[in-house]
Amino acid sequence: MRCKVCGKESGRYTLCYSCNLKRKNGEIIKCPVCNGWHYKDKPCPSSDTSAQSKSGNESDFLYEAKESLITNAEKSFYAAIKNAVPPGYLVFPQINLATFIKRTDDFAFHNELFRNVDFLITDDKYRPIIVVEIKDQTHLTSDRKERDKKVNNICEEAGIPMISFWSAYGVNEPYIRRKIEETLNKMPFQRVHHFTQASQPNVSTVVSNSSAARQTYTYKKNGCYIATCVYGSYDCPPVWTLRRFRDLILSRHWYGRIFIRFYYSVSPTLVNLFGNARWFHRLFKSALNRMVYSLQKRGVDGTPYHDKAEIE
Repeated sequence: MRCKVCGKESGRYTLCYSCNLKRKNGEIIKCPVCNGWHYKDKPCPSSDTSAQSKSGNESDFLYEAKESLITNAEKSFYAAIKNAVPPGYLVFPQINLATFIKRTDDFAFHNELFRNVDFLITDDKYRPIIVVEIKDQTHLTSDRKERDKKVNNICEEAGIPMISFWSAYGVNEPYIRRKIEETLNKMPFQRVHHFTQASQPNVSTVVSNSSAARQTYTYKKNGCYIATCVYGSYDCPPVWTLRRFRDLILSRHWYGRIFIRFYYSVSPTLVNLFGNARWFHRLFKSALNRMVYSLQKRGVDGTPYHDKAEIE
């Protein structure tokens, strides 16, 4: 759902997080005249001259065109992504999963595919290559995390990698370009089996890379299991802080390396067993928030970070 005031993603809520705070402060109201949401000091849309110029029965229409396909924040990312992709690649905004992914069985309902992704990168033959999602605070809610997980699993099953960028950090074009280039260099993307043909995708098969993580201790894609589970992304400021702390501080000491190896031997199993439990998120998010706050006060940045290849 889109926020009724600013148009940003708001999950299942009428207003996004920032607009809801303004509502609590009295800056945004639900207008008793037009029955819509807008700033208190702005005139009701029903009194706008453009609205008054409409024909008498135009207001009776049930549907009308939106002002824009994407929000202002998404427009900035759209421009950066188009600049980042190599020649011969195309970028499409607000694409439905059903547009570029299909089920291979004869199941009658495909409701899980009626979800939009922010951007789809294709080659010049319009073959889907990479999905890009722009995340904000609404993606930290439990229901939105569940939705994001389903979309990610569907894309992985179809062999289409997903990249996420957090709007809170802003549009960092060099970082966006590097992430896209890294993903393109790893093509073709290996499909990950999450679902059985007889089941709906909301009942996923648990697939884990824990054995590979225990053998190689590779950071990329296998790293920060608990933090990624709790914060909903491997690429967001809190996880960047933790990854930087792991590589630049912990890994320099023998006891830190022992802890890292222990963490990677245990955390994949914990996430697979309890990663969907609310108590697990509450418990670890509280502890991780305190740790991230302490690390950032000590000067450990929460800016985009590129991992070391593996533990020495």
